[in-house]
Amino acid sequence: MEILFNDVIQLSDAPKQLKSPALSEVFKINEQPINIKLDKERIINCIGIGNTDGNWFMINGHNVDFNGNGLYLIPRTATDSLIITTNATYIGRIAAGISCHIPTSITKEPAFCSTSEPRVTLSGQIISGVGGYNYKAVSLDSRYKINEFILSEIKEGYKYIGMGYPFFIDLTEESYKLPFNKLYATERNQRQMGFESGVKRYLYSRRFEFEERF
Repeated sequence: MEILFNDVIQLSDAPKQLKSPALSEVFKINEQPINIKLDKERIINCIGIGNTDGNWFMINGHNVDFNGNGLYLIPRTATDSLIITTNATYIGRIAAGISCHIPTSITKEPAFCSTSEPRVTLSGQIISGVGGYNYKAVSLDSRYKINEFILSEIKEGYKYIGMGYPFFIDLTEESYKLPFNKLYATERNQRQMGFESGVKRYLYSRRFEFEERF
């Protein structure tokens, strides 16, 4: 999988709606292009996009076809700003930074979940739950593939990771065994991210348990 741990847009002058972890807090696009000034020159090779009515984005001259909330790879570049044009009229969140490539084991555990709480009457009838929402979840295991660079990206981005900000994820590499290839999700234990070490090299393992967020 590809995942963004350190979102440098959080350190930019982007509108607060584009930084918000809640995708429902949308930024309405009144004029284009959207110009975002970063705090300093940064290396960027991916863009996270969530909740938009657009289907294409041009980011610093690189085209991205949007097909779901998640992470999109672009050519690696060093820049202190993002210039975005799109056919969208609103966007929920934009993220950017360096994508971390984490190979995962053959075992994949996708799930479709709901927060609805139906109940069964004494006569065996189902009373549907009021409210609730449906979401996707997936468990992925990585054995000794988390290296020093990935841990440094987690450390750099942990202020927002620890605040519960969802991750932008690309699961294209895993899509041969999954019913989806993009995901905007939190990790069940991201406020206490522990890693396992069992080899002499600087490599760690972790089971990631992602739950879709909106």
